Amino acid sequence: MQNIERLNKDQLDAVQETGNIGCSHAATAVSQLLGKNVDISVPDLQIKKVDELTSAIENFFSNDEKVVGVYLELTEEFKGSILMLFSQKSALSLSDALVGQTPGTSTELDEMARSAITEVGNIVVSAYTNALGDLLNSTVMLSPPTFTEDMPRGVMHKVQNILGDKTEHALIFDIRFTGEGNLFDSYFILFPSPESLEVLLNKLGCIVGDQSDEDANEYVKSLLK
Repeated sequence: MQNIERLNKDQLDAVQETGNIGCSHAATAVSQLLGKNVDISVPDLQIKKVDELTSAIENFFSNDEKVVGVYLELTEEFKGSILMLFSQKSALSLSDALVGQTPGTSTELDEMARSAITEVGNIVVSAYTNALGDLLNSTVMLSPPTFTEDMPRGVMHKVQNILGDKTEHALIFDIRFTGEGNLFDSYFILFPSPESLEVLLNKLGCIVGDQSDEDANEYVKSLLK
C-alpha cells in the first residue's frame, strides 16, 4: 500500500479535484435551496492523522466559539465517514439565509435552523461523494445525516469515539461560500476506512503514479469536465 504522505503533487491534485467538482455541484444545489446565486471557492486540501486532528480543528476556529457539525457515514463499496463543520457564526449566517431572514437576526439555532443546516451538509457531502464515486468507479452511499453542536474538542471527541482506532487519516477540504453579501466558511473532513483509503491510493497510483507530468495534468483537467 502507498503511504498517503508520499503522494505526489499530481495525485494530490486529483484528490483535490474531487472536492472541486463536488463543491461546484453543491454550489448549484445550495443556490436552488436559497433561491439566490451562490459561489464556492476551490477547496484547499490538507491531510492529517486523526490523532492530530483535534488540535488542527481548534486552530481553524475561535477557542471560545462552538462549532456546528453534520456527520454522515459512507457505506457500500467505499466505507468511511464525513464530518462537515461550520463555525457558529457561519451557521447562524447560513440559517438566516435559508429561512429568508436579514443576516444577523439569529442568535441561536432553533429546530428549523438545525434541520436546514443539516440539509445543506447533506447536499454538499452528497455532491462530493458522487465525484469520489466517479473517480473510483465505485458505489458510495450515505447514511442519514446527524447534527451536532459543541466546542471543537467536544465534536472531535464524539467523532473519534465513533471512528475507533482503526481509521488513521483524515482529508480536510476548506470551503468558502459567497453570495449576495453573505459569506460563510466550512470544512468537510473525509475519514476513509483503512481498506477504502488503500483503494483510493491504489487508484491514484494507477492513474498518475507512473505517468508523465503532461499526462497527469491531462487527467486532472478531465476531472473538471
